[in-house]
Amino acid sequence: MRILVAAVEAQKDDLDGNLARHLAVLEQARAQGCQLAVFPEFSLTGSVDPHAHPERALPVDAGPVRALLAATSRAGVAALFGIAERDGGAFHIAQLYGHDGRLGGVYRKRHLGEGEEGYRPGRDPGVFELGAARFGVALCAEGGVDFPWDDAVAGGASVVLFCSAPGLYGRRTDERGWRAGHGWWVSAGLGDAVRHARRLGVPVAMATQAGSTEDEDFPGLAALVSPAGEVARLPDWRAGSLVAEVAADVTVQPVREAVRCLLVDQAGRALLVRYADHRVPGDWWGVPGGGLDADEDHLAAVRRELREELNRDDLQVGPWIGRRCHTFWLGRWMTQRERWVLCRAEPFEVDPGHVATLSAEAIQELRWWSAAELRAEAPSMTPRDLPALLDRIARGDLPDPDEDLGV
Repeated sequence: MRILVAAVEAQKDDLDGNLARHLAVLEQARAQGCQLAVFPEFSLTGSVDPHAHPERALPVDAGPVRALLAATSRAGVAALFGIAERDGGAFHIAQLYGHDGRLGGVYRKRHLGEGEEGYRPGRDPGVFELGAARFGVALCAEGGVDFPWDDAVAGGASVVLFCSAPGLYGRRTDERGWRAGHGWWVSAGLGDAVRHARRLGVPVAMATQAGSTEDEDFPGLAALVSPAGEVARLPDWRAGSLVAEVAADVTVQPVREAVRCLLVDQAGRALLVRYADHRVPGDWWGVPGGGLDADEDHLAAVRRELREELNRDDLQVGPWIGRRCHTFWLGRWMTQRERWVLCRAEPFEVDPGHVATLSAEAIQELRWWSAAELRAEAPSMTPRDLPALLDRIARGDLPDPDEDLGV
């Protein structure tokens, strides 16, 4: 599993700015081939004192939360991010897990630290799934106790994500002060992470708030600790990100073999299918295709899918132009391995009556799209870099049959 661990600023009372930073990190994670982006404690709301500013806490269905969840679908990257949660008259320090546009789970901090008396502790362990991989969550002051970490490993977690927002005493006024505050957290917080990694024999990925807020400063640390206690980390207290690879395979077995057929007309437009499935929020555009039947080869599957979805059996098929392998949620976790083939075709329309028969396959609409239209309208699409692929084909730069086409 490839993880982007982010040390980000989380300004208080600035949901728009904090959300924008999350969205930028998700795009960075997508570009770097990561499956999960990990943010600090309180990353979306900023650190909140519920006695002084209860209005800054969010319910889990708040608009900024929904916007961030939707972005996990567009980017194809899952996210673990923090809020001050308002749940009726109670407040929790919560880390939310989102993937494929949906809320995958909530961990509410169970061991509260100094100054967190306005919050109510949670009760349930934080263990979540990304495909076949399981990861655990621990928050800030929980570094000083064992039970959240023990529960995560007992629940099958092969990595623990340690998300923190340790406010520094006193304001930082110069580089010396920042180095001192950062040095304290390297000793205390990173020291806790090393202890638990060695004790439990699992890697620990650590994300800490960075920078100055209206009344607190944060020491900004992103790190990966191996089970042997070896550390890779950002060099100082400033905001930044670290790509961490851990031995947690997200691939779900058995892998579903599939084909996708990219139909392109003389103008370089692609015929795309709009999918809308009740098992996932939102809809998305992709190319025709589907899974192989038993004892079916890839070419036979292409011809069958073109006949079933487009009511055509006269299209020129070939050449093969790449592969994709991705793990996704569709009511359950699935891993699909696709071979892609290019078809050149005169533009044509599919009879609406035939399209109506495809609703059981979650197909709602077919449309010809240019690369420029995809960029301008920015619908959810797979792969996410489909416009760039169309540009390559227009230049005659066809991908190799074994090239990875991305998420």
